[in-house]
Amino acid sequence: MSRLRGLLGGLGGTGGSAWTGSAEDLLYDGESVRERVDLSDGDRVVVTTHRLLAFTPGDDGKNYREVDLPNVADVRAGHAGEANLLRLGARLGVYGAVLLAVGVFVDFGSFVPTDAFAGAGAGRLGMGGLLSILRRALSLLARTDEFARMIGALLVLFAVSVLAVYLLTRDRVLEVAVVGDGDPIRVPADGDTIDGAVADLEAVLFGGGDAGADDRGPPPGDDPLAGDSAAGDRRE
Repeated sequence: MSRLRGLLGGLGGTGGSAWTGSAEDLLYDGESVRERVDLSDGDRVVVTTHRLLAFTPGDDGKNYREVDLPNVADVRAGHAGEANLLRLGARLGVYGAVLLAVGVFVDFGSFVPTDAFAGAGAGRLGMGGLLSILRRALSLLARTDEFARMIGALLVLFAVSVLAVYLLTRDRVLEVAVVGDGDPIRVPADGDTIDGAVADLEAVLFGGGDAGADDRGPPPGDDPLAGDSAAGDRRE
């Protein structure tokens, strides 16, 4: 166990130091490999008799993650991209939609008194310039719905552009859903290999695939407790 913790400690870095060991170096005593799936350059998934091991040396996060087999809920193909672009596009889309709704359904010209100062104070010294500024301000306020439609349309257009960039730049990944975790484990994968990888992993994890003689465990006759239990039963 101490050897395993030491190896995992070297995998915890988030820098560009890729681990050069093998999955066999991380196995517990009595644990063996059932399936090994290579997804992309250095990224792979290994299923053992006890766990699922995900290696992602090219990812920005951890180089290695492990899940006990009972906690693996699903394996599927998915996509991963810049989450900041997705959030930015969604936020701009909401702002643009709100402004468009205000511009379409609210008529500011109907309740802004644009003629409130018409003819008022024209003969008073120094009042003409001030009243002209107020009338212009009211005129601009009455056109707020036009400005809202224009700005809203621009924001929606920009949001669509940002989302398009997100869709074009996202990558194919293999997603491992874990019971109790909101975010699945994502392993980068090549588009032409991910479907076969998902099928292989599903067969091993959920389809009762052939695990090999080493994975079936010792036969009942090799159980060291079986003899004692049988003897105890005979004594009773």
